[in-house]
Amino acid sequence: MRLNCGFIILLMGLFSTSIAQTCEKTQIKDPILIDAIGEFIINCNKVNEIYKDMGVIHMGVHPDSGKEEKRINLWIDLTDSFKDNPPQQYAHLWGKVILIYQRDAKGKIIKNEIPPEQLEALLNEVGDRVFVEQRWVETYHRDGSLKRRNYQIGISMGGSPTSIVLLINKKTGEVRKLKSV
Repeated sequence: MRLNCGFIILLMGLFSTSIAQTCEKTQIKDPILIDAIGEFIINCNKVNEIYKDMGVIHMGVHPDSGKEEKRINLWIDLTDSFKDNPPQQYAHLWGKVILIYQRDAKGKIIKNEIPPEQLEALLNEVGDRVFVEQRWVETYHRDGSLKRRNYQIGISMGGSPTSIVLLINKKTGEVRKLKSV
């Protein structure tokens, strides 16, 4: 009996780790959030005209900690870097694709691994709004042979006019915007 229980527990552990997470299409229905995203998109377009036709909006939703304000991060990106950690949900709004991520209590984006067919569907939704991010940097000798190939890692330190933190009062609906510089 003990062997069978251990075997069942092992199978349950393997099964639970093999369950894929998903990336679901959703709708943003909160009118306050819709207006804030619209204003954010307008401001991004003012910063650089390329954002009118290009880019995806990333939205990081912080957990509800019982505070009187909801905290949401918005930033725009021109690359397909989201492939490394796809969002849990996505939506269409104001002609943009909004990639919606959940954050943990420390503010870190929760890892989401999805099946290849869901990633392909998300890439089809995004279409040609983003550039393929160059990950490898190659240098060559004068004779044309490969000298070195390095994997390039980008680190974002924040501080961009194309990112903002929204603090939305749950009772009044008032939105405070913490803009980066």
